[in-house]
Amino acid sequence: MTDLETQIQLATSEPDSEELGLIPLEVNLLILEKLEQDLLYPTFIGTVARISTGAGWFLIILVIAVSGSEDFTRRILSNILSRGIGRVQYLVARSLSLWFAAGVGIFIIVMLAAATGPLLHKQVTGDPISLDGLGGALLQVIRTWLTYLPFIIVTLFWAVLARNAGPAMGVAIGLHTFELLNGFVIPFVAVVFGNVPGSEIPWIYRVQVRLLSVTLGYNADVFLNWDAPFSRDAIFVAKALGLSNASLLPSTPLKSAIILMIFTGLFMLWMMRILHRRDVSYGS
Repeated sequence: MTDLETQIQLATSEPDSEELGLIPLEVNLLILEKLEQDLLYPTFIGTVARISTGAGWFLIILVIAVSGSEDFTRRILSNILSRGIGRVQYLVARSLSLWFAAGVGIFIIVMLAAATGPLLHKQVTGDPISLDGLGGALLQVIRTWLTYLPFIIVTLFWAVLARNAGPAMGVAIGLHTFELLNGFVIPFVAVVFGNVPGSEIPWIYRVQVRLLSVTLGYNADVFLNWDAPFSRDAIFVAKALGLSNASLLPSTPLKSAIILMIFTGLFMLWMMRILHRRDVSYGS
């Protein structure tokens, strides 16, 4: 760990430290300097992957809702099961095929970012590319692909439940939009109530933050930005501004990873139960 990284870690964990004597503005300057040391080429790759993921989740929802419901509206599922393929095998194969297809899409986007990255890098600096920064960017790409799986499982669940693309798209897009909009509440609460004891924070904000902390979209964002400053990370916002209350953080990257796995397993089992009890003898 470099001296700069040590300074950043101390500054964000102890913003009021008398030894460092750092003010919030200097904390942000340290973080900016760290990003410049990582150089913009690897950072550019990770940023493109993250931004494309935000838009990609809506595309994934559309594709999965339509393709998943096609098995029911076109009676494809009954033909598949008549060939001796089990329902569990069908769901696993369906989910994995969509997940690997999403991985191909992410790979193409990253390759395009990597192709344009060197030109951007040369315009910013003549220094060699940071291997640490490039490794971090590639890890973010891998985490991007991993976060697609729970989104695929949950959206496919709505398609199996509704047997129609319309309701599946409506519910999935509506819930994800709700998650995104509510995500802006977290830094707002962290900034406004950062120095207020938890009991004095209005209950409506506490409920909203706690509810959002277990949603799929927010935990995917926290997991994606493991060890990276993020605008919706309440503890980073609070401490970077010198606020003392760190209890507003609704999640950590490790906790978010566990929640994502719970989402994946729960909805997969629920979907298997629905499909197992469904009569597909005369179509889907």
